[in-house]
Amino acid sequence: MGFGPQLRHAEQDSVAAHLRGLVESAVEHSTADGVLLSGGLDTSILSAVAAKQGRKLLAIAVSVAGAVSPDEPFASMMAEHCGFTLRVLRPTLRDLVAAIPEVMKVLGGFDPMELRNSAVVWLGLKAAREAGIGAVLTGDAADELFAGYSYIIKMPPGQVRPYLDFLNGVMRFSSQPMGTSLGIEAQLPYLDPAVREFALTMTHDDLVGERDGQHYGKKILREAFRDLLPPEITWRIKTPVEYGSGSHALQQFAIDSVSDEEFEAARIQLPEEGVSLRDKEQFFYYRIYRRIFPAPREQAGGAKRCRSCGGAVERIEQKYCRVCGAYPC
Repeated sequence: MGFGPQLRHAEQDSVAAHLRGLVESAVEHSTADGVLLSGGLDTSILSAVAAKQGRKLLAIAVSVAGAVSPDEPFASMMAEHCGFTLRVLRPTLRDLVAAIPEVMKVLGGFDPMELRNSAVVWLGLKAAREAGIGAVLTGDAADELFAGYSYIIKMPPGQVRPYLDFLNGVMRFSSQPMGTSLGIEAQLPYLDPAVREFALTMTHDDLVGERDGQHYGKKILREAFRDLLPPEITWRIKTPVEYGSGSHALQQFAIDSVSDEEFEAARIQLPEEGVSLRDKEQFFYYRIYRRIFPAPREQAGGAKRCRSCGGAVERIEQKYCRVCGAYPC
């Protein structure tokens, strides 16, 4: 009985080592010459692995001008650690708004959170393409496969594995279609079939842990690559793109751009289109959306229709509307 803890540690070390080998192989087989580097755990692992393999990638980070952007110092730290050239983009909020119509054309929705995140990725991809980069690495899918989101970490242990299995069936990432639209390939090593298949065997205890009283996700990733990363990166808590880059400031910008009179008139008129507005920010984006697309309920497709916008929802069991962001839809 005294060997129980040692055996468990040995098993976890074996799992971490196997996962590391799979991720390293996925990076090795990528053709990327750039990386969208936030300085978070996921992109930092990919960068450190590429550097270990002797590759020199162009790292691109986005730090919105005039906003608090906590990602930038971590991205700088990681680029220096890897010996990569770092290009930091400093778009204004108006630059982000100017990108929104093109992002909408690709993604087909007006969900504020999706747009705040994806506008940043769009600008990063565009800058990489303009720099002559043909493909970039992104950290997409690590949060979904390895329990990176705070709401997952807080779930009862028995619910985590079934929920991640569900996410595996519905997750999609805006970097891929946006890259295609821009003429650059977004490569996602965490979606490599071998990495993905192995991730789906992880238990709650592989994924969620505690350190210094703080619960964190992606435990197995942190353990697998801690010797390649600065400690500040290894134990960094998940920061969503919109907060790490500063694009969350778009929320107040959008709200300030809509008068009370405009919003009240829209709340009266838009139910005729089948759209129920949550707030001024959503209306700000919906105005842009309607310059590009017909009303959501007029568009075909889907297994069911969203109760908030009338848009197409791909699967009966799906609770999130990709058109308007309603949850449940």
